[in-house]
Parts: sequence; C-alpha cells; structure tokens
Amino acid sequence: MRSLEFDIKIGVFIFIGLVILTVVTFSINDFFFEPGYNILVELGFANGIQQSAPVRLAGISVGEVKEAGVFKDDNGKTMVRLKLWLTNGAKVEEDSQVIINTLGLIGEKYVEIIPGTPGSALVSDGGLMKGHDSVSVEQITKKGYEIALKLEGVIESMDEILAQVKSGHGTVGKLIYDETIYNEAESMVKDLKAHPWKLLGGPGRAKRKTSEEKQPVTSTRSNFGPSS
Repeated sequence: MRSLEFDIKIGVFIFIGLVILTVVTFSINDFFFEPGYNILVELGFANGIQQSAPVRLAGISVGEVKEAGVFKDDNGKTMVRLKLWLTNGAKVEEDSQVIINTLGLIGEKYVEIIPGTPGSALVSDGGLMKGHDSVSVEQITKKGYEIALKLEGVIESMDEILAQVKSGHGTVGKLIYDETIYNEAESMVKDLKAHPWKLLGGPGRAKRKTSEEKQPVTSTRSNFGPSS
C-alpha cells in the first residue's frame, strides 16, 4: 500500500515538473501567448537568416521567422521565401521595405521591416511582399580589398610624381626647382613695372610707344617763330 502511494507521489511530481518545464520553455518566446498573423516575403538572398530569428518593425521586435525555404520563380531563378509571424499590433504598409540585417558585423541575423508611406494599404494575413537583397559580409570584405588595391596603386603613382618633382623633372618640378623660370618671371615683372602701358595697349601700342620714345625731341622755339 505504501509502495503504491509512493509511486503515485513520484508520478505526480514528475508530471508537475514536466508541465513547469514546458511552460518555461515556451515562455522564452515573448509572443507565445499573443495573437498575430503571418505574411510571406520573397527575396533573392537570405544572408544566413534562420527559423525563429527576430522580426523588427522600425527597430522594435514584433515577431519571428516561422519558416525559411527556397523555390524557383517563373524564370527558373532560385529565390528565398520567408514566413513571418507578426503580432496583431504590428501594421505593415504594402510599400514597406524588408531586408535581412545583422546586429554588428558578426552578430545575430534578423528581419528588419522599414515602415512605408503612412496611410497606404496594409498587408493582410497571408499577404506577399518583395524583400530587398542585403549585402553579405564577404561581399563587403571583397569590395574593401579591391578599394585598398586601387588606393595602393594611387599612392604608388603619387610617390613617382613626387620623386619627379623633387628631381626637377616635369612642369611642376621645373616651376619649383628651376631658377631660370623664376628669373624670367622676375624680369617680366620688373619690365611691366617700368612700362605699365604694355598692359593697356597690347603689342600695337607698345610699338607706337617705342617709336615715339625713339623720335628726337624738337626744340620748342620753332613753335613760336624766330627769336628776336
């Protein structure tokens, strides 16, 4: 009799423990007891998104990814279809943008919904949306490497140009290091200061002015007749 009572107590204890474990397990999901609806999202690149990944609307967690799979579209291209579960309070406009985002560089993947135009039509239960393909970390790293190679080539070219300038080669190098150009420029400035009319009349006026300077000066006496 005691053995039967003991077995019953053990069975009840194990049952209660299983119930508590089940409740705790499902309580980890914040939306387990909340009503909601499902929408479908199709895009070309999932970027590592997995089932149960968070879904955020305007940066706020409003649901999770229920299913993730691949399919072929009408053109035979491999596409990704996500089934998202959202709370009833999460209203999504039809022109909203859906992307796969990452917390940090190597953090958790999640679905980000960027709200659309206020007042536009809303996506209903079972509605389909087109997502925007995100850029993978590998593509970013590759692009950064290509940019680094181009910058390295530009730096090498700049080093060659600076070396030519320092050696006095090329137009810039001659302007900086060739004293002949400096002397000629200085002579031209001095000449313009001595004859500023050259800046006003051009070559023709310069020739006339030069010829006038070369003509002998006539005595002013002839203008007033013979002297008494």
